[in-house]
Amino acid sequence: MIPPRLLIHTCTARRRNGIDRDGNEVYTDTALEHVRLTPVYQTARTENGESKDDRLTLYIDSANSTPADYIPQELDAVTWDGKNYTIRAVTPFYTKNGDTVHHYEAALV
Repeated sequence: MIPPRLLIHTCTARRRNGIDRDGNEVYTDTALEHVRLTPVYQTARTENGESKDDRLTLYIDSANSTPADYIPQELDAVTWDGKNYTIRAVTPFYTKNGDTVHHYEAALV
């Protein structure tokens, strides 16, 4: 369990549910509370010079984050601090005995 004192952020997750009869995408918004978003700064060197690959990591705790049944999925949209991000990868971290998820880490770009 991630201590509640570290889960200081609130954000909105937007999941695509399908397409309506008019061909428009239908989304469901979920307010995520008691999560943590931390920046990850990366610089990649390419033949064209350096490029920045800055992103965020979203931490969702199984015990303290709400809603408790939210599981992040790739390509979900996340809005935080007035900016929109996309989940590119989700990694579940399991408890010591390996039978339950301790927390999820989602890479946002």
